Amino acid sequence: MCVLFASCLKDVSRAMRVWLNPAWQLESAGSTVTFQGEKKKYVLDDSKGVVSRLMAALEDGCENEALKALTSRDSDCESLVRALRKRGLLIESPSGPAGDDSIHARQWGHLALHTPRPDEAQRRICDATVMVMGVGGTGSVILQHLIGAGVRRFVLVDTDNVQLNNLNRQFTFPRAAVGEPKLDASQSYIRDRVSDAEVSLVDRFVTSSADIEELLEAHTDVDVIAVCIDQPIGSISDAVSESAWGRDVPSIFGGVGMQRGFYGPLFAPGKSTVTPERLAFSARADDAGSTADSGDLRSTRYSFGPHNTIIGAWMAASIIHHIAGITELVDYDVRKIIDFETGRITAQTR
Repeated sequence: MCVLFASCLKDVSRAMRVWLNPAWQLESAGSTVTFQGEKKKYVLDDSKGVVSRLMAALEDGCENEALKALTSRDSDCESLVRALRKRGLLIESPSGPAGDDSIHARQWGHLALHTPRPDEAQRRICDATVMVMGVGGTGSVILQHLIGAGVRRFVLVDTDNVQLNNLNRQFTFPRAAVGEPKLDASQSYIRDRVSDAEVSLVDRFVTSSADIEELLEAHTDVDVIAVCIDQPIGSISDAVSESAWGRDVPSIFGGVGMQRGFYGPLFAPGKSTVTPERLAFSARADDAGSTADSGDLRSTRYSFGPHNTIIGAWMAASIIHHIAGITELVDYDVRKIIDFETGRITAQTR
């Protein structure tokens, strides 16, 4: 039978420990124990009390070696632990779920839902360097989510000043920043939330492949690029993606129109089976074979804030999941097109 080992102490050491996955709710009723998730649930027979005792041992984390010793002497516990691991109901971490006073406390459950090592996923996020090219309509939204997720190193590229008409969708800028360079205002936003953030500012209007090559050559430590510039329309985003691909740097592009928007794929050498050239943004809507896809979008001076937020948030999620190593949630080969009027999402693979 399972017993509560003395080594499963409440004071957390740096040794690897096993924990119940906080993304699942645990419910006990009579002789059953239920792990309840949003999409599925597992109901376990606890008539022998094996489940309850193991849960008690894992409540505050149990050192891996202690758990191995326990299961080696108890076949019931060994089978149960194996089944729980297989279904993602156990995680491993030296420190366990973060308390509510941690910045990333509420993100921990999401990471744990998709990886048995949420602490390692969080470390990757915190250690990453992200280049955001254009900190306007979608770039500012991406920036917000990257900061919230734990990214601390940024390369920001922009040349614009904050305008009053930006404030319907670019929420990183206070009204007092109107007239200031967007780069300076973005840096202030980052530093207000992450005092030790490393921020490189590039005040440069990128218009050619040569510009892009110089930019990437100057910042070789970038882990992923968010392409949020659309001038010249289409061609510049393609040029960035192709240059980044040639340097083995992942990149993602998104666009927002009046009725539709799109994002992706996240082009990542070694993970993507399509190249940026294959999914190049159509420069003309009346190209031969053109359909109602992302190539039909046109640059417009008008905007509706929620639409920028939708595209920016999906782009940010792709970047964060890629950095964290949660690759099953990243579209590496598909561009998603969202109809803002119906909510319908279609996939573009050419």
